[in-house]
Amino acid sequence: MKKIPILFFFVFLLNTVSILGQGQQKGHFQLHGKVVAEDGEGLGAHIHIHELGKGAIADLDGNFAIPNLRQGTYHLHFTHMGFKSASTTVIIKDEGEEIEVVMQPSSITLQELTIEANPFKNGPVEQSQTIDVVDRNYLEKNNTGTFANALEKLPGISTINTGVGISKPVIRGMSFNRIMVNDRGIKQEGQQWGADHGLEIDPFDVDRVEVIKGPASLIYGSDGMSGVINISPAGFPEEGTIRGHVISTYRTNNAMWGNTAMVEGSEKDFVFKGRFTAQDFQDYRVPTESFNYAGFVLPVYDNRLKNTAGRERHFSLTGGVRKNWGKSTLTVSQFNQHAGLFPGAVGIPRAYNLRHDGDHSSIDLPSQDNTHLKVISNTTIQYKQNWLELDLGFQRNTRFERSFPHAHGSAPTPEGDLALGLFLDTYTANLRYNAQINEKSQSIVGFQASLMDNNYAGFEFLLPQFTTLQGGAFYFHEYRWADNFIVNAGVRVDGARHSIMEHLQPLFERLEPTGEYDQRNPNIDRSFVNMSGSGGFSWILDNHHNLKLNLGSSYRIPTAIELSTNGIHHGNFRHEVGNPELNSERSYQADLNFSYSRKQFLFGISPFWGYYDGFIYLAPMGRFSTIPGASTMWEYRQHNAIFTGGEIKAEWVPFPNLHLNIAGEYVYNLNLETGLPLPLTPPLSILSGVEYKVPKIGGTLKNGYVYVEYRHAAAQNRVDRNERSTAGFDLLEAGIGWDLSLGSQLLKFQLSGQNLTNAFYFNHLSRYRLLNLPEQGRNVNLSLKIPFQIKN
Repeated sequence: MKKIPILFFFVFLLNTVSILGQGQQKGHFQLHGKVVAEDGEGLGAHIHIHELGKGAIADLDGNFAIPNLRQGTYHLHFTHMGFKSASTTVIIKDEGEEIEVVMQPSSITLQELTIEANPFKNGPVEQSQTIDVVDRNYLEKNNTGTFANALEKLPGISTINTGVGISKPVIRGMSFNRIMVNDRGIKQEGQQWGADHGLEIDPFDVDRVEVIKGPASLIYGSDGMSGVINISPAGFPEEGTIRGHVISTYRTNNAMWGNTAMVEGSEKDFVFKGRFTAQDFQDYRVPTESFNYAGFVLPVYDNRLKNTAGRERHFSLTGGVRKNWGKSTLTVSQFNQHAGLFPGAVGIPRAYNLRHDGDHSSIDLPSQDNTHLKVISNTTIQYKQNWLELDLGFQRNTRFERSFPHAHGSAPTPEGDLALGLFLDTYTANLRYNAQINEKSQSIVGFQASLMDNNYAGFEFLLPQFTTLQGGAFYFHEYRWADNFIVNAGVRVDGARHSIMEHLQPLFERLEPTGEYDQRNPNIDRSFVNMSGSGGFSWILDNHHNLKLNLGSSYRIPTAIELSTNGIHHGNFRHEVGNPELNSERSYQADLNFSYSRKQFLFGISPFWGYYDGFIYLAPMGRFSTIPGASTMWEYRQHNAIFTGGEIKAEWVPFPNLHLNIAGEYVYNLNLETGLPLPLTPPLSILSGVEYKVPKIGGTLKNGYVYVEYRHAAAQNRVDRNERSTAGFDLLEAGIGWDLSLGSQLLKFQLSGQNLTNAFYFNHLSRYRLLNLPEQGRNVNLSLKIPFQIKN
């Protein structure tokens, strides 16, 4: 029943901010401008005002006008195909303003995207961190079933996989609670600590992603110490427009059918958007007929992993207003997934439960059901000359892990098949005030708070009931020392409290209760206070060179599971034990980024280094668990560690329409206590590719392309104690795409193939690698997108 009060709270706040905005002076100023190329020729660029969520399109001469603006500070984005994106800050005072923007030509597609990559809708303009930005076109082209897997082609990004359909992102070798995923300004909370807990995001419902690499605790809080993935909604269409699309995809490897439909529009300052997605998939194929586990050779019938089929149903609804005082939206979304788990992934694999049941689409035990409900309110209002932003969120994450009932110790076999139920409610509030002090300085003051309430059910025990309250405040300042040299610095203070309840498990003798109990974890009441800070600069040497440096000290509070878990974690095939004495992690990090770009060439290099004081990790205890089928016991420990490495990328357009690219990444880490590497470290990886953009053919075929990509991953022999090495591998991918016009209707086709050589290989970050199971074999993906316009 907790959902009802917070929904009323959202509505109340939306009405309040609307009254505040409407009560201020109405806008009557106009912004005039012109967008030109280097030679002075006008460009029909798209202009977008970040704070208001609206903009304009320049005419053929480059002229544009945006009326009905109030006095204040506005952050403008300029985009045009074939040119680098541009941005500028405009201050409207007592009369309208007139500006001129010169855009630089570029054949590099991603340079057309504006780098914002922070929660502040209107700045800072220049970032001192390493940032990658991709849009919907990139995500559709690289859609492989999950949102996390679509980002793998970015240097420094990899994924932890549990078969097909369950994956979570890794940034520079770190995942779980060391990186943060923000959806519409709200931190995604969904049991991030589990390797078999995928990221509950509809891959079709993502329009823009900004990946921040390196320390980000200053702005985002504890879990942003190693990176942030920002999911930002696309801008709404122009006034009086209603449009949408339908996308259908098919994947041959697991016979996955995916369909999604979206409609969005804007009518008299009211904006809306809705989407529904359905995906159904069968058992996926692997390039082997058997696998070796604990000295036994076990079968893989028809090269398909039994019980890896699944179903997904997702929806999202957004409605709101955009006025000259700002904008406000309310989004309700829900992710639903029902997926089987390979029988050998829970308990000990047996030949009899691996036999084919005659239906590759059936979902049997063990399985998991995941539901993630989100209600998110985003509001931006103008307060005097500056901007106030408020993000509110409610999340309910529900996870059911089902398996065949089994007795633990001398206890009787339980009724039902619910092994573990996890129920997490999260309330989040973010408030930011962005003040433009003068033409050289701007500052941001922010406050954040969250409350998590976790409960559990089922005949297994892993994580106790707990509540976590966190709150923080920060100050960030940016100063434009010169037109080409921008510095920034900030400080943050946070407090957090874990209240974890004791769990007592009844003891049995000959299947009869003895009246005694085993304490699986004690009552834990821990409080933490942390400070963090960062500073850096962006030095734009000229139109072609940019040097960025970011230095920061960040932190991460230990999670409830790290403090209190005591049970079998089937996702990691071991009995895990928490440590209630853990302290906060503290890191000292440096991140350097250099980029060189011209019209037909781009080069970038991003080395990083970090020292972690009290790095928390799992280590073997040297004894076996007393719980049947649990194997060895592992406990959470803290030791100092270092992380270093970097990414490198280059793109060259030697001839019109021919694009060559290469990207590499490497992570090195060391546990300073044991002298060994840390577990789950991705290997050296290099991705190279060539793409040719096919010229328009007649009046019906256009925007065609064909590409080939080759990935080489080196062997990973730097492993922790009791962690297996992984051999290197090579993968080949290729694809084509084209737009077909049938009268006034546009059809967008994409055809791609992954692992075209059907290579047998192990992903070092894959959960099933522990069972000696290879990754999925050859796959061909076909996609059809049908955009439509209802009103223009």
